[in-house]
Amino acid sequence: MINIGIISYAHPHALRYGTTFASNPKSRLYAISGDGSNSDVAKAESEKLKAKFYSNHEQLLRDKKVDAVYIAIETYRHKEIAIKAAEEGKHILLEKPIALTLKDADDIIKATKKADVKLMVPFNPRFTIPLRKAKNMIEAGEIGDLEYIYAISEYVKPPTFLEGLDMSWFLDVNKAGGGGFMDTAPHGIDSLLWLTRSEPKRVYAEIGSKIYGFPVDDIGTVVLEFKNGVISVLNAGWGNPRGYSYGLEIKYYILGKEGFLDIRTAYPDFTVYQDRAEKIYWERADVNTIVDSFLESIIKDKEPPITGEMAKKNLEIVLAAYESSRTGKTIKL
Repeated sequence: MINIGIISYAHPHALRYGTTFASNPKSRLYAISGDGSNSDVAKAESEKLKAKFYSNHEQLLRDKKVDAVYIAIETYRHKEIAIKAAEEGKHILLEKPIALTLKDADDIIKATKKADVKLMVPFNPRFTIPLRKAKNMIEAGEIGDLEYIYAISEYVKPPTFLEGLDMSWFLDVNKAGGGGFMDTAPHGIDSLLWLTRSEPKRVYAEIGSKIYGFPVDDIGTVVLEFKNGVISVLNAGWGNPRGYSYGLEIKYYILGKEGFLDIRTAYPDFTVYQDRAEKIYWERADVNTIVDSFLESIIKDKEPPITGEMAKKNLEIVLAAYESSRTGKTIKL
């Protein structure tokens, strides 16, 4: 039984991870800290899920009963708190992106290796059932050599549309590192690295504030040319308006020399029609599998499926996309 501490409910994903850790038979949601935005939500969740509440992460990290932490604080504080967690001997599930800079990512990775603790960053699409099936088919040669992938991963509603949560930090580039593209593209980039089993050699992107007039970008498109010849186009960002029935949308079109895979949605859902139409996800195998994988890496003392190094490579590609968009040039990696 792994005792889990959640540091901050600044990121909305904490709501889902809290309940998932609490319901997993291998873990106990032991403590929650109220750092950053939404400290009132963190306290309410601690009461609902019967976890200890600490006002700050220092108190939580000093608790010897905490074995591992899920860090969901504002991105600009990832380095500071992840290093403290490592120094206290806590295994770490760190919300994406790993950090704001590659140097900060390196510092986090070094600290976790020095402390001999696990570090995992959760990227969801590779843990969805349709993408896992696609991966198996590609690797079995069922669609021939992979040629092209077009992905929407992810389109979501802007976090500021979430009711009852303070998501204003997502609109501050100094805290979040970017806007909608920084928020959602890491998921898609991880899936493309995983599906192609390759790395991009060239990146071209167009990213901007195109829909909502935010002070940060809301949506972007990146073209990735992989070393193995696969070409991919990824759309990511806050592309879904307030009244759109999907809160989260993922699509993949995967073309091989001998077949085509058409993934229209990565999650099983049904539609509720009342005052408006709403898509309800009845299963999130991705979050359950991420939590299971993280716990298994601790219990069996093995590498998690997404390591700090993978998350750093992911960040390098995201930052290259932003550089391409700023300069209008193709960036070589």
